[in-house]
Amino acid sequence: MIVITEKDAKIEYEKDAANYIGSAATVYLPETIDEIATIVRQLYTTGEPITVSAARTGLTGGGVSSEGAIISMERLDKIISIDKEKKTAVLEPGVRLQNFHDELKQYGLFYPSNPTEVWSTIGGNVANNASGAKTYKYGATREFVNYLEVVLPTGDEVHLYRGQCIANGNIAQINTISGDRIEFEIPFVHQPNVTKNAAGLFLRANMDIIDLFIGSEGTLGIIKKIGLNLLTATEEVVSAILFMEDYDSTLKLVSYLRSTNKVEPRLIEYFDHNSLKLLSEHQNDIPTNAKAAVWIEVETNADLVEQTMEDIYNISVETGALADETWIAVSEKDRKRITEFRHNLPLSVNELLTKYGQRKIYTDTAVPVEYFDTYYRLMYQKLEELELDYVVFGHIGDCHLHANLFVKSDEEKSKAEFFYNYMVDNAIENNGTFSAEHGVGKIKRPFMTKMYSEEELNGMRKVKEAIDPKYLFGRDTIFLYREL
Repeated sequence: MIVITEKDAKIEYEKDAANYIGSAATVYLPETIDEIATIVRQLYTTGEPITVSAARTGLTGGGVSSEGAIISMERLDKIISIDKEKKTAVLEPGVRLQNFHDELKQYGLFYPSNPTEVWSTIGGNVANNASGAKTYKYGATREFVNYLEVVLPTGDEVHLYRGQCIANGNIAQINTISGDRIEFEIPFVHQPNVTKNAAGLFLRANMDIIDLFIGSEGTLGIIKKIGLNLLTATEEVVSAILFMEDYDSTLKLVSYLRSTNKVEPRLIEYFDHNSLKLLSEHQNDIPTNAKAAVWIEVETNADLVEQTMEDIYNISVETGALADETWIAVSEKDRKRITEFRHNLPLSVNELLTKYGQRKIYTDTAVPVEYFDTYYRLMYQKLEELELDYVVFGHIGDCHLHANLFVKSDEEKSKAEFFYNYMVDNAIENNGTFSAEHGVGKIKRPFMTKMYSEEELNGMRKVKEAIDPKYLFGRDTIFLYREL
C-alpha cells in the first residue's frame, strides 16, 4: 500500500479531466485488492470521507474529493482471467479499457463498451455505467456486467452474481459476506424516455441488486472485482464517414439509418461544421464544403463486405451526402484512421480549454427520438442567438449530443451557462435527461432537483443511507452531505 500525504504529490489526484479541483487529506494506493477493505475499515472507524479514484478521466468531479481521503485503484490492473469458451472475463478495477481490448484480440473476443477515453478504467466504467459509440447497438456497461465484488463503507463486502439477488417488488435485501443483512425499500423513480440515462441511482421494482452498484458513482462502495460477459469478435467491420452538405440532410440520413434494414450500424456518430473545422487543423483531407459528418460502423463478414460497402454508398446518394467524398474503411489500419478522427476531437477541445484556462462546459443531454429533430434545431438556433464559440459532436444515433462551449470572458461564460441551463430544462421538459452518460458527480448535482421530484430524491437518499449511514463514500457526489 502506498500512502501519499505530501501536498505536491497529491495535486494530480485532486482534479479530473474537466479540470474540477478538489482537496484530499490523504491519497491511498492499494497494491492488492485485499488492501481495499483494510483501508476502508480504518477510515470508517475514524469517520473520514472516502472518494474512489483511478484514471481521473471523469468529467463531473465524481472522482475528486471535497474532503477526506482518496483511494485510487490505478495499481489494481490485473486481468484475472479470460474464458474463451464461456466468453467471460474477471478483472481488477484498475484495468485500462484499451489494454483490455488489446488483450481480447488474441482470444477472438470483443467487449463492446467503448467510451471515447480509451485509457479509462474498467472499474470507473462500471461505477459510472459508461457508454460510448457502440452503445447504439449494444447498450451501456451494465448490459455486460455479470459479477461484482464490492467493499462497503464498513469494510464488509457483498459478492453479487447477476440473477441471484433480486428485489421482491419494492423490498431489497443484501447479504454481506460477514453475514449481515442490509434491507431497504426501492422508491419509485420515473424513467426518462431515452436509451441512455446516467442521472442518479438505478432503482426499479423487482430489480437485480447488482444494478444498484453499477452507475452509483462510488457513493455506495468500492468495486473490488468485476466479471464481464463478452462477445465473439465480428469477422469484418466496415467503417465509413459520410460528409453532409447541410443539417437537414444530416437529420434525414440519421433517421434513415435508424429505420432501414439495408445496413444495421453498431454506431452512428455526429460531427458538426465547427468540429470539422477544428479537426482540419490536424487533417488536411476533410472536404471544405462539408457542413457536417456522420460516422457509422457496420458488422459483416468476408462474403458480404463488398455488398455492405455498396449499400453504404447508395445510402449516401439517397440521403444527400457528398457521396464521392465518403470515407470507407475495411482494414484495421484504415478503420483506425477513422477512429482517431473521432477521438482527436475531444482531445482538440480539451487543448482549447487548457488554452483558455476554463473548466469544461458541455451538454450531456439526451431526448426521445420523436423530439430529437426539434431539439437539434433549437440547439443551433440558441447557439447562434447567443453568438457562442462551440463545437457539437456525439452519439446522434442515441439522440445524445455534446455541445462544447469555449468562453474567453465573463460575459461569454454567463451566456454559456444560460445556454446549458436552457438545453437541460428543455430536455427534461420533454422527458429526456440532463446526463446521458457522464454521471452526475459534483458538477451536475444541482440538476437532480430539476429532473426528479423531492419524493424521488428522498427515496434515493434513503437507499444511500441504508448502505452508507455515515455518508462517507462519494461525499457531495449526486447528493449534498447536508441534504441527508
